[in-house]
Amino acid sequence: MKKVIAIVEDEKDLNELVKRYLEKEEYEVRSYLDFDEAYSHTSDEDIHLWILDIMLGDKSGFDLIEAIRSYRSEVPVIFMSARDKEFDRIIGLEKGSDDYITKPFSPKELVLRVNNLIRRIYKDEAEHIKVDGYEIDEAQRIVIEDDK
Repeated sequence: MKKVIAIVEDEKDLNELVKRYLEKEEYEVRSYLDFDEAYSHTSDEDIHLWILDIMLGDKSGFDLIEAIRSYRSEVPVIFMSARDKEFDRIIGLEKGSDDYITKPFSPKELVLRVNNLIRRIYKDEAEHIKVDGYEIDEAQRIVIEDDK
């Protein structure tokens, strides 16, 4: 089962760039361009990780993380923001984020941070690796040919 990542970034080009990088890593990505759109999904049970911008018009990612945490305290959250002062990073971490990356950033670095959090948080779930038409179930130690 693909992990679901929610991106909340009001800059459309950056939102799309991050989405493409995550999709290359086989994540299902849901992208939201504003606070209100994302807020309506804060209680979604199938989101495995949130990536939040802090500055979202008249609301902020700080407000959004509070809504997310009120429904699901365990879901990982990464802030990505142009606000690069120590104070902003501290506030983000105090609000409950698991990581904080400042803009500009390498999309590959963000993907690696996402991969690390997903692997650490969801390590108990069975691992299925797909390679060249085969699926490997590590937990059961079996190999399955696709479409069989």
